Amino acid sequence: FIHTETSVAFHRVQHIDISQGPIERLCGVCQLVLNTAGTLNSKISLPGLSRATAEALRDEIQQHIRADKE
Repeated sequence: FIHTETSVAFHRVQHIDISQGPIERLCGVCQLVLNTAGTLNSKISLPGLSRATAEALRDEIQQHIRADKE
């Protein structure tokens, strides 16, 4: 019922985690968690992803972060 869109600049991402609680493990899903600089919306979570999708997104975001720093 609630739809939220959040945009985060790559340079604001501090680190990226893949999280999976016990219920998520049973369902075969996990969530990608972006921790950003600042306090407002400093933790962005993308729930309901397959592990392969979460890892692919994490890797792609990390590549963009590295490219922005060069």
